[in-house]
Amino acid sequence: MIKKLILAVSLSLFVFNVFSQSSKIVFEDSEHDFGEIQEKGGKVSYKFSFKNDGDEPLLILSVKPSCGCTTPNWSKNPIKPGEEGFIIAQYNPRGRPGVFRKSLNVVTNQSIKDKPNNIFIYIKGNVLR
Repeated sequence: MIKKLILAVSLSLFVFNVFSQSSKIVFEDSEHDFGEIQEKGGKVSYKFSFKNDGDEPLLILSVKPSCGCTTPNWSKNPIKPGEEGFIIAQYNPRGRPGVFRKSLNVVTNQSIKDKPNNIFIYIKGNVLR
């Protein structure tokens, strides 16, 4: 009886420990304002930095921009706990005068029990002719 109880408690602690570990993405800032940019000035980009505040490696599975005018690039290797990674958002203002605000949907392996594994970051600005 005692062996079964010890086994049950040990198994419960193991399961709790496995499921309590997770990766956790924390951005320095989740929105960047380019301000006023010239349409003829060419593409602009911003590097979002983040840290893995979890206790498991963090992996960026994909970064999905809200339109074709925004091109993402990101850390492809797993980010260990305590380490930093990046996402670069490049915006092409050509043919897009006016105010803009674009989102990038960051999909990670982050544990769903802590937060959804989709995080949104944003770029915005005003394109001048």
